[in-house]
Amino acid sequence: MTSSDPFANPPVPETRLRVPSADGTQINVEVHGPAGAPTVVLIHGWTCRISFWAPVIEALRSGTPALRVVAYDQRGHGESEIPGTGAYSVPILVEDLRAVLDATLGDGEQAVLAGHSMGGMTIMAAADDAAILGRAGGVVLCSTGFANLPGSSSVVPGLKRLPKANRAAHRFLLTSTLPIGPITPISRSAMKHTALGPKSSRQLQKANARIIAACKPKPRAGWGRVLSELDVTTHIGKLDVPTSVVFGTSDRLTPAAAHAQAIADALPRFAGMTTLTGLGHMTPMEAPDVVSSVIRQRVHAMVTAGEVAEAAKGPDHE
Repeated sequence: MTSSDPFANPPVPETRLRVPSADGTQINVEVHGPAGAPTVVLIHGWTCRISFWAPVIEALRSGTPALRVVAYDQRGHGESEIPGTGAYSVPILVEDLRAVLDATLGDGEQAVLAGHSMGGMTIMAAADDAAILGRAGGVVLCSTGFANLPGSSSVVPGLKRLPKANRAAHRFLLTSTLPIGPITPISRSAMKHTALGPKSSRQLQKANARIIAACKPKPRAGWGRVLSELDVTTHIGKLDVPTSVVFGTSDRLTPAAAHAQAIADALPRFAGMTTLTGLGHMTPMEAPDVVSSVIRQRVHAMVTAGEVAEAAKGPDHE
C-alpha cells in the first residue's frame, strides 16, 4: 500500500466477484490471499464497507501463515447493489451470506466467519441455517448486539435514565434518511463520539467519517429499520461453533454491559472474550492487530480440528 492510511488505499484483491443473492441482488465480493489457504470470511457492519477491514485483510493475507480472505459489501453498501424497497430483513442478511459462501467455498470446505456489528448479527441469525453452520469452522463476533439495540445504545447523552426517550432517539438515528455529509470538523467529531473510543487518532477519525458518510441514505435507513427491531436472542444458543467475542469498553452503539457478556453466556461453545479497554464500536478499525490475532486463533483451532478429524478416519479412509 502506498499510503499511511490503509482505509484510503485498501489492499487490492486477487479476485473480484459479483455474486447474485437469492432475490437477484448483486453482492460485491473480494478474495485476497493464496488459493488453497485456510479461509476467513469478513462481514462488516451497518454503514461500513469492505475497506473498513483493510488493515485486518492485510494482516491476515500477508502474515504467517498467509490466509485466504473473503470480504463482501453488505447489500446497499460499498459496491454492492442497492436493492428496492422491502429488500432489507434479517432473513436477507442470511441469504446474502449463504450466496457468498456458495460462491467462494468448495464442497465440504469450512471457513472462519468474522462479523462486526451487523455482520455479527448476520452470523448469529444464520445459526438456524444448516448449510451456513456446516461451513463455519469458527466464529469471531466483534462489537455486536442481539436485541433492543435502540434501547441499549448510549449515543445520545443524558437519556439512559429515560428509557422511552432513549429508545425513541436512537431509533430515529437508525432510521433517518437525513444526509450525513459533507464531512466537517463538527460531523467528524459527532461520528467519533458515536463510533470510536475517546482517544482515537485524527487519521482514524477521518477514515471513520469517510466510510460512514459514503453509505447512501436509503440503504442506511433500510438496514437501520431492521436493526431497530432486530432480536436474535433465540439464535445464539444454536450457534454451535467455537466462537470468540471481542468488544470495546467505550462502545456506545452496542454497549458491552448489555450485549457482550449475555452473548458469551448463551453461546454453546464460547471460546473466549477479548476486552479492548477504552475502544469504541469500530474495534476492527481501532485495534486491527488484536482482531487479526483473535481471528488467527480461530483459524488455527479450525485447522487443528480438521487434522484431528482426518487422522481419526485412518489411513484406509477414502
